[in-house]
Amino acid sequence: MAIQEDLLITYGAEIIHIKQSGLLFEENAAPAYYFQIKKGKIKLANFKPGPGGRGGEFIQSLHCKGESVGEVFLFCRHNRYAVSALATEDCTILRLERAKLLKLLESDFELQLQFLRNCAERTYYSYIFLNSLTSEDAAHQLLTVLDHLKEKQGQKEPFSYKVPYTRKELSSLTGLRIETVIRILKKLESEDIVKIVKGRVYY
Repeated sequence: MAIQEDLLITYGAEIIHIKQSGLLFEENAAPAYYFQIKKGKIKLANFKPGPGGRGGEFIQSLHCKGESVGEVFLFCRHNRYAVSALATEDCTILRLERAKLLKLLESDFELQLQFLRNCAERTYYSYIFLNSLTSEDAAHQLLTVLDHLKEKQGQKEPFSYKVPYTRKELSSLTGLRIETVIRILKKLESEDIVKIVKGRVYY
């Protein structure tokens, strides 16, 4: 959900810039701001340390222009981010203090409903995806992610959604190995479920 930019600025939002690979916020830090992407892409991820400094990454979600990032943590009693937010490309972000966001939401009941609906939809997807993890069918896990991404963009026709993520990002989103994602995509292509054109996946 995007709150109108001029409305955010009226309530005191400032514009900040994050370079590619830069941190917007870090896991376990205390949430203090509402963030909305004006330009660029942000990933929410957890990082696990591994032997020899080689850790694993699990991407919880990917966000692009017009989307808010990590807003649910502003209302959590634990008062800590459960993920880190990193820029996957240079980003321009609108940042509004938590107290000012609350005043903004209090001023407009319809905006409150939209805000809650957005949080509910993200929670719904989390349940759907977590349920898919109980399946031993790796293709089902990948298709669950693709279905959600396509639905979010309002696309319904076959091959109408151009997947904007790399195989590595899809691997991190699903918890599958990159080799597994590549193998599944080739299988889905042979079954006419996806098309791969010049390396880009259409679903």
